[in-house]
Amino acid sequence: MTLPRAYAVIGGWDYEGEDFDSLRLFDYHSAAVAYTKELKDQGYDYTKMEMRHIEQIPALEEILQNASRVNTKDGIHTPW
Repeated sequence: MTLPRAYAVIGGWDYEGEDFDSLRLFDYHSAAVAYTKELKDQGYDYTKMEMRHIEQIPALEEILQNASRVNTKDGIHTPW
């Protein structure tokens, strides 16, 4: 099974660091590369692009995991 992936792209300035308002996620490498060029044209000193795998957890699985932590009649969650 191939894990889905996303490309994260962010722009930044040499002394100020990254500008998180510029952060975007893309599912296609070509779109991410085009955005890095757009950021450079907007005046950013540098851009960063990283590919990350996306782990998808079904909502039902998460609900069941949380339900197993309820061990009192009033529904109080405990860490054990």
